[in-house]
Amino acid sequence: MLAPETVNCQELATLNAGEKPSATFKASPEDFQVIEQLTVEDEHDGEHQWLWVRKRGANTVFCAEKIARFAGVSPKQVSYSGLKDRQAVTWQWFSIQLPGKDTLDWQSLNDDEMTIEKVIRRTKKLRSGLHSGNRFIIRLHSVSDMALLKERWKQVTQNGAINYFGEQRFGRNGDNVAAAERWIMASRPKRLSKAKRGLYLSALRSFLFNLMASERAKQLGADSLLEGDCAMLAGSNSMFTVEQWDHELKQRLASKDIEIALPLPGSANKSMSAGESADFEDKQLEPYQSWIEALAKLRVDEGRRAWKVIPGEPELKELDGSTVELSFTLPSGAYATTILNEIATISGEHK
Repeated sequence: MLAPETVNCQELATLNAGEKPSATFKASPEDFQVIEQLTVEDEHDGEHQWLWVRKRGANTVFCAEKIARFAGVSPKQVSYSGLKDRQAVTWQWFSIQLPGKDTLDWQSLNDDEMTIEKVIRRTKKLRSGLHSGNRFIIRLHSVSDMALLKERWKQVTQNGAINYFGEQRFGRNGDNVAAAERWIMASRPKRLSKAKRGLYLSALRSFLFNLMASERAKQLGADSLLEGDCAMLAGSNSMFTVEQWDHELKQRLASKDIEIALPLPGSANKSMSAGESADFEDKQLEPYQSWIEALAKLRVDEGRRAWKVIPGEPELKELDGSTVELSFTLPSGAYATTILNEIATISGEHK
């Protein structure tokens, strides 16, 4: 079976129908700013030195390695909560374990790529996934119809967007998906590093999630409810199976207290959907049954991800007649491109 061509976010179904204006994005890194949402207190003691870092045009792993070299330790001693884009200006926490050492002169590490803006001491390391989300500040240029963009923005702040994985998850031209399929379908899959194994599994499961999320919107509608849907408590990983969508559950869904969660495929032994919902999911995954069987052999359990996402604390500033600045928060794991692709047809070197 040939690896399918990765679907571009703009080719997937959108939650809000209708015409979209055109706009350009990322003329410079300052057009895409990301601020990690994680509040921590300075304990003034402990062997872990936490660094609040501003980076520009540099990825998270590069900065972590730079911090490790400066401290003279292995990169394994450096921790961060999540990866941030390279072609952007971003702020995030790093921690480094340096037992028995005074606080280093971190400001001497500052350059055009990264700046240490704050240093604190804590007794515990920064763990992956600790941040609640990210705040995005995005500038769009050459907006073809500002009134239409504002209307689309109003729709997406009220209705949200489909919670797709961004294209960066799949690699350039979908290379991660193709390489992952070759690996997973081999008669004897070779051993991979933990990082590469995770990358490949994530690419395949994310591809299938995007496919299923789009098909549910296309075939059943963005407001569809199915008997047996998996519901997730907002802001948590707590889930339950909906036997019937009664008035109370519909009200909870409307108030954003719960969300419909679609599968990140794996072993179906722990599937949280049933009935109509399970039948629909199985039908979408049927062409990829060989992938599902391979994931099960690798003991990858099924996961779940919210079908939709709504931007928090939304703000729009019109900088001039054709330039706009958007600001909003998204939970950890959600992509800003899903919001952008709801409001405009985006072009530019770094979409």
